[in-house]
Amino acid sequence: MPDDEHKFQLVFQFPASTHDEWESLMSLLDEVTNDLACNDEPLVDGYDFGLGEYNIFIHTNLPQTTFLQAKESIERHRSDLIFRAGYRDFDEDDYVPMWPPDLKTFKVL
Repeated sequence: MPDDEHKFQLVFQFPASTHDEWESLMSLLDEVTNDLACNDEPLVDGYDFGLGEYNIFIHTNLPQTTFLQAKESIERHRSDLIFRAGYRDFDEDDYVPMWPPDLKTFKVL
């Protein structure tokens, strides 16, 4: 759900289907939230888990900048993880794929 201060939703998506993966990604969510809290602009809005995915939702006005900051945080804390990322304007339904570089489409199930 959009807030009044941010125009975009940035999503980091990880493959996950087990309780252990969920617990590990919840710890990562805390790390990313803490790292982004040092910046004034992005807001980590939460997560969802299901259908083989774990998604971290971030509200931002600067999706490229926030992506780089969050990606750096993820790689610093869990360099072993494979993930995808995309963003959308809250007024749009379709996501713009961001990561990996050759990603053609991005969807949140």
